[in-house]
Amino acid sequence: MKKRNLTLAILVMVVATLVSVAIVSCKKEDTVAPTGQHAAKAAFTPPQVDDMNAYLKDFKQRMQSAAKGDGQTLSLDEAAWHLASMANFEFANANVKCDDIRFDTLYTHINVSNGGILMSDLSLAYEKISTNIEKFFDGLTLYNKHFRFINAFIFEDGRVVIPLLTTFSRDSKNLNDNCWFFEDEWLANDTCYKYFNDDLPYPASTVGRVKLETALNLFESHQTVTTPSHDVIYYTPTSDTTLYYRYNIDPYGSPCYLNSRLFANNTYLNMNIKSIICYLFDSALGKGYELCPSGENVVSWGIEYLIEEPFQQYHEKLWKEHYQLTIYYGLKHGGSLPGSNDE
Repeated sequence: MKKRNLTLAILVMVVATLVSVAIVSCKKEDTVAPTGQHAAKAAFTPPQVDDMNAYLKDFKQRMQSAAKGDGQTLSLDEAAWHLASMANFEFANANVKCDDIRFDTLYTHINVSNGGILMSDLSLAYEKISTNIEKFFDGLTLYNKHFRFINAFIFEDGRVVIPLLTTFSRDSKNLNDNCWFFEDEWLANDTCYKYFNDDLPYPASTVGRVKLETALNLFESHQTVTTPSHDVIYYTPTSDTTLYYRYNIDPYGSPCYLNSRLFANNTYLNMNIKSIICYLFDSALGKGYELCPSGENVVSWGIEYLIEEPFQQYHEKLWKEHYQLTIYYGLKHGGSLPGSNDE
């Protein structure tokens, strides 16, 4: 009898234990469910506006006029977005040509209250950030420098991180970068590839001369085209100028004989000029536009291949070959195609 009672008592304890575990388990699941306090924070969505310039101007005015303790609060992401957007609006310009870029970071601090940022504190922070950006920009000894993009990150402890992307151009007009027409060597080479991209050799007296003369006139034609297509542009001739290799010297050094800005060679006849064609292209364009009379336009280019009498050097007679460049100028006029509506 006692044994039977003992077995029954044990069974009752097991059942009680199982019920207790089930109850605890249910309560535990209930505590995991999200409550108002632990719900995920809603992600900030940037405002969708038609005129961002007007929006940022208005926001900056509201921010600067906010009084201390007025209670208007922004989330960290919202404040960071506005900091970055205002900085880009006031300091950045991505519509510039460049051939290099640098990455930098500025730091500052902002007051964070209960996980948010007061408008008045945001105003103080942006004032510091603006000053630091201006000082940083003024301290950069770079040519053609511009901020491409300014970002902002705000952390819960008040740290503000400002990454900066700055574009610039390497200084032109030096021994490594003889650019006379294009803004920099990168743009010169990129444009050059559009006109000289075959694998054939360029003998100076034949293919080289024709390729260079064609490229100069094609480039000029591409510069002239406008819209609408029914408009007619034509020129009346005004003047021309002919350049001789000895009187047009590159003070920074050139790949040609006597550092000429025009092709010139004294080693052998009919040199392959493929390796220097881009320099000749840029140099000729630079000369043509430099000498263009005020109010006139470059109309066409002509290149003549010439050979001078041989001269004695180190017991050898060497010929001198060179180009003679002529630039023709004119006045631009406009009209309409016969039969167009403007007739």
